[in-house]
Amino acid sequence: MPRLALAAAAVAALTLAPAAASADAGITAVYETTPDKLWDMVDFHQPSEVIMPPIASSAREGEGVGATKVNTLADGGGDIHLLLAYYAPEERAFNYTIQEGPLPVTNYVGQVRVTEAGEGRAALSWQGTYDAAGVPEDKADEILGGFYASIAERIGETYERVE
Repeated sequence: MPRLALAAAAVAALTLAPAAASADAGITAVYETTPDKLWDMVDFHQPSEVIMPPIASSAREGEGVGATKVNTLADGGGDIHLLLAYYAPEERAFNYTIQEGPLPVTNYVGQVRVTEAGEGRAALSWQGTYDAAGVPEDKADEILGGFYASIAERIGETYERVE
């Protein structure tokens, strides 16, 4: 399927997915750095393994909406295929969907935002909505929550986390 058609399907999924059936996980963290520097670390177009300890490597294809990325898990657990569904670098924001992979979720939509958090500080919001698949919802929340926590900790190795 062409990338534009994939992007259109992802946007439709973002607007048509039933919110009541979805679970949530995520993290909000504030760091001693500028929003631009934090954005440079978390932008979809950057290698995922830099900020995601569970990822051994990543390969991206394309630019902007419709770009894809394959993240290979460090433990040999498989590949996670991502599709960039919304991209606004001027707002330091993007949304992506998981197209396929070994995580126990379906209908996953991730939202990443970097904002100003006071003088010399930047806030990261990385949230996901999804439906648990093959495990109870609390187990899916635990798995994804650990993933988000590892991102916040890894960024904290570069920039001091203050909240």
